[in-house]
Amino acid sequence: MIRSKYEETNSPYYAAARLWLDAIIDPLETRTWISMGIEAAQQAPAEKVFNMGELQT
Repeated sequence: MIRSKYEETNSPYYAAARLWLDAIIDPLETRTWISMGIEAAQQAPAEKVFNMGELQT
């Protein structure tokens, strides 16, 4: 019973049905999705300047 419940809730379809995921993609399309994400990130304006802070060596 525990194992079947675990296997059921471990499914990506289970997570998608609860809107925990944005999409389930075909593994062959991974590179396309990553490229789209990088392209979208390049279009976003920088909200504030990146500040590394103080580095200690």
